[in-house]
Amino acid sequence: MKKTLVAVVVVIILLAAAGGVVWWYMQRDPADTAEAFLERVAAKDYDGLEGLFTADEHPSADELKRAFSEFGEAFGLTEITVGDLTPISKNSREAVFTFTLTYASRDFEPLSMESSLTVQRQHIFDAWKVKWQDNLPLHEYGLRASYSRLRLDPSRGRILDRTGQILAGEGSRVTIGVQPDRISAPEWLFGALETELGLSPEYVRRQYEAPGVQGHWFVPLITVTEEEFQRVDPALRPIPGVFFRRVEARAYPEAATAGHITGYLGEVTQEMIDAYPEREYLSGETAGRAGLENSRDDVLRGRPGYRFYVEPEGGSPVLLGEKKVQDGADLTLTIDRRLQELAYSVLGERTGALVVLNAETGAILVLASTPSYDPNEFIGGISASRWQQLSSDPKRPLFNRALQGLYPPGSVFKAVTVSAALNEGLYEPSSTFTDRGELAVQGNIIRNFQRQVFGEHTLHDALVRSINTTVAQVGLDLGAPKLEEYFKRFKLDQAWQLGLPTSGGQIGTPGRSRVALAWSAIGQDQVLLTPLHMAQIFSVFASGGHVPPIHIVEGEAAAVESEPILAPETVEMINNMLRDVVLEGTGTQAQVGGLTVFGKTGTAEIVGGGSHAWFAGHTELPSGEKISLALLVEEGGVGGQSAAPLVRQFLDGLAR
Repeated sequence: MKKTLVAVVVVIILLAAAGGVVWWYMQRDPADTAEAFLERVAAKDYDGLEGLFTADEHPSADELKRAFSEFGEAFGLTEITVGDLTPISKNSREAVFTFTLTYASRDFEPLSMESSLTVQRQHIFDAWKVKWQDNLPLHEYGLRASYSRLRLDPSRGRILDRTGQILAGEGSRVTIGVQPDRISAPEWLFGALETELGLSPEYVRRQYEAPGVQGHWFVPLITVTEEEFQRVDPALRPIPGVFFRRVEARAYPEAATAGHITGYLGEVTQEMIDAYPEREYLSGETAGRAGLENSRDDVLRGRPGYRFYVEPEGGSPVLLGEKKVQDGADLTLTIDRRLQELAYSVLGERTGALVVLNAETGAILVLASTPSYDPNEFIGGISASRWQQLSSDPKRPLFNRALQGLYPPGSVFKAVTVSAALNEGLYEPSSTFTDRGELAVQGNIIRNFQRQVFGEHTLHDALVRSINTTVAQVGLDLGAPKLEEYFKRFKLDQAWQLGLPTSGGQIGTPGRSRVALAWSAIGQDQVLLTPLHMAQIFSVFASGGHVPPIHIVEGEAAAVESEPILAPETVEMINNMLRDVVLEGTGTQAQVGGLTVFGKTGTAEIVGGGSHAWFAGHTELPSGEKISLALLVEEGGVGGQSAAPLVRQFLDGLAR
């Protein structure tokens, strides 16, 4: 009896255990498998997917990887998210769910797709597996579809002057080439191409005899500007076999006149691609490489658009998404094209610079630096020999003297020293001095230009007649801390953020000795300024004592500071002096009929001998616009003799 009871108990236990096992397998949720599958899709874990499929036909990990990779690259895929998993039906061997996958893109609107997912098992003791339904990455197209994207390039914005005249914009170039089977006079052809364009006969023959070239093809040899084409066209057009093709290209109508401002385009570098991923540069495309073309490239180039296509197996491409092209914006400058041309013609073959500002707003109207370069040469790529010629030229045509060149300001800087002393109440214009032709400072002798002796005179006379000894003494009385303070008040240490390479002015360390201070007060020693800073000084005298916010792009000016750096009476006193500089002092050659010109000449000594010639000043035009300007002639000698006449020529042309 006992044995029977024990046997019954054992059987019951075994049946309960077996039932428990069956119950456990029956309770395994197929949703767990479905979720695991979709989570691995979202994580792009394709190797982990293979173990989740049923024995039915299904893709390999490599096939899944290829399909999703092609889809992701074309779509700009950044993230996959799984939506709600909803059961539709379920029994012991099969469960069906609906799900949503949302694909996020860096280029297109998110793409959501809804589909179904079936999980199966043969026996209740088997694990649930996914039955492949060929509905990924997209439900309608499956694994065998192919994906692609079409890039739509934007139009580049123009660079305009303040009147809307084009400084950089749409243009064209001409490709000169040959058709091999039309060449009937090769010696004529070779001779003309070498004479007119510098192309060697060996180069020309190598191009059209290259392997694979067919006789009816157009074989390009060189691409030239429209101006160059007009020059060579009469010589080349009659030659049998020569043909021309016109192509759209960036053009710079002002050529060298505005080359330092516009800059030029060139092929993007790998460094640019890596540094600015948001700009979506492609290897081989062109972008700004110098000037405003470079610094404002992000604005000018716009953003490319894209079209996203799926091509079903055996079908035609279907457009699934589109990102509109964002064309580049025009960039309107404060530069006045007519004034820029005038300034460039006035400077001519001289090495120098001319800067003109709207004295009240700080807008740069003219930024001329000579010699310059023609940015049209860079379109289509510049030859290595020409680049070497430009970059090694001792006159440095690629260097923007107006913004980058640091020069001793010479006597022009006396206007800063004297205005500081007047503003501090140290002197009046009528304060008297006695000049004996030289000033001894700690054993160092400061002399007047050409050893002139002026005797008894006023501070007004000292600036008008540019008396070194007196202004040096004024600097000594003012002191180094105050001289440095006013240097900063005038913002002469500032390198303005213009989108062009710009240098900040330097005053050095005038406090290291009285000798250094005396020479600094008259614009020598370690004092260095750009032509822009020199024009900036005189904008203060023209605008009632304010330093205007210097800018070159319309709409980018900062607010004018409410507090002037000089008292109104100081401005009036200094302007009386500057007016007389031109009427009766060292700047008489800057007089212009119909204009009242305020200015100061400068003859800045150069270490090693020679001197730079300066004239800087301000005036009000007949239109009512107040301008300040600075003109430099490198190694030009005496400012009143070299620079002042050029200013008169410029202002005379301006007034007319």
